[in-house]
Amino acid sequence: MPPASPLEAGIHGDAGERAGWFAVLPGRGGAHPGLGSPGRRGYLAGLICAAVMVVAGFPLGLLWAAAAPHLNVNGALAGNESAFAVQSDIDARFGLICAVAGLIGGAVALWRARDAGWPVPLGLAAGGAAGALIAGWTGYLRRSADALHGLPANASSVLVDLVDVRVRAHGLYLVLPVTALLVFGLGLWVASLRVSSGSGRRGAAHSTRSS
Repeated sequence: MPPASPLEAGIHGDAGERAGWFAVLPGRGGAHPGLGSPGRRGYLAGLICAAVMVVAGFPLGLLWAAAAPHLNVNGALAGNESAFAVQSDIDARFGLICAVAGLIGGAVALWRARDAGWPVPLGLAAGGAAGALIAGWTGYLRRSADALHGLPANASSVLVDLVDVRVRAHGLYLVLPVTALLVFGLGLWVASLRVSSGSGRRGAAHSTRSS
């Protein structure tokens, strides 16, 4: 069999490099989720991510109820406007708790299921949104009755609404899923940079050996 010409050798060498690159592309056991059918493992991973985020809403709600500041009911009845400033702190605590939970959830999903495909980010998004709603509802049930207990029976509906402990900035319900998705996506992006740099180094080494 005649020896391969330099042109053929270069073509086969490039094909080998592409084969090595495809081995770490999405859906081929690399660091990134595939764009095609994720398979049974991918669907199961997405379902687990969603379920964990939903279940996490209950302890997060209890944590928010315990960490949220208490409104001075007497000051509110006396017309002290500073007493109502605590409501912004209540929302801020909820947002902070959801942000930390999203950070942890996204990091764990990246660690355990980063190659499982698109069901994982979908599970993080859907489960995170549901978990945030559950957290807000759990905290409301835990704190609302105590907050309203000190109000007189003839309290106006406006005063009741102001004193009630609940999430007032509804956009905060997106903090949990968005943070989890950002962490997960950022981790995949960093991993893709590492794969690209590693492939570039292998290509440079191959070119050096060929020359």
